Amino acid sequence: MAMVDGDRAAAPPRSGPGRWVVGIDGSDGAALALRWAVANARGRASAVELMTAWQTPAVGAYPMSSPEVLVFDDSQLQAAAASEVRALAEDVRSELDVPVESVVGRGGPAEALLAAAADAALLVVGSRGRGGFARLLLGSTSTQCATHASVPTVVVPSDTEPVAAQRLLVGFDGSANSMSALRWAVDFARPGTTVTVAWVWDATPLAVGSDAFFFPDASDLAAERFNYLVEPVSVEAAAHDVILEREFIRGTPRSALADHATEADLVVLGARGHGGVGAAILGSVSTWVLHHVHRPIAIVPDLG
Repeated sequence: MAMVDGDRAAAPPRSGPGRWVVGIDGSDGAALALRWAVANARGRASAVELMTAWQTPAVGAYPMSSPEVLVFDDSQLQAAAASEVRALAEDVRSELDVPVESVVGRGGPAEALLAAAADAALLVVGSRGRGGFARLLLGSTSTQCATHASVPTVVVPSDTEPVAAQRLLVGFDGSANSMSALRWAVDFARPGTTVTVAWVWDATPLAVGSDAFFFPDASDLAAERFNYLVEPVSVEAAAHDVILEREFIRGTPRSALADHATEADLVVLGARGHGGVGAAILGSVSTWVLHHVHRPIAIVPDLG
């Protein structure tokens, strides 16, 4: 449906800046997450909160059969965590024009970050922390944050140089989650930057028998629906001097998004698309991209 000029003036205003929470654990991945936040916070964040968490290790007496439990003095752990995150906050204050605070929580890192970010505008984490296996691209904390956060979450991989996002790629499939992702990307984009919204139409033949296949021939209808859904958002983008490009791609979502992501500074995905199981919080495509695409990735829940 075409939009008239009067609709351009009626485009909703952009949401104001909000508080950003950045996960800190002393790892290289957390340092990159902080650098990404610094590179992108100006004009978008009203405050940046550096959050770290600590846990008291379980300590028992030897031998294990003894009922005695050793008392562990955890004050040094707390002090060390507070000192580290406070020093990082001090280092980046001169680079930002908003308040930078340091916060120390107690408990598991994912639990602490999710609680701290519950009323934030954005959660930023590194893809790998201190724990886990180095060969894995995505760690347990970043996985839990991307899966369960109620706010948009950016996961910064450990093998990329954080930069200000000038080109954003949005994976779109017409679902409510992908629409939230698209609107968030347009809202996040600075004037003069480009948001590419890509709908990948999977035309893989469907097997209907041992030697018979059905070739879906609905790509024209899908492209029409794509343009119909994106058109109102393009008006919002134009009103804020954001360049919105549309890509209707015939292929498989995973490989197509991976190919297009090579030119993007930030990949934006909905938490779950049309293909996800109703009980799943993070869809299969979003999960695959998080594990295989080496670009900062924003996972956006359905924001209504």
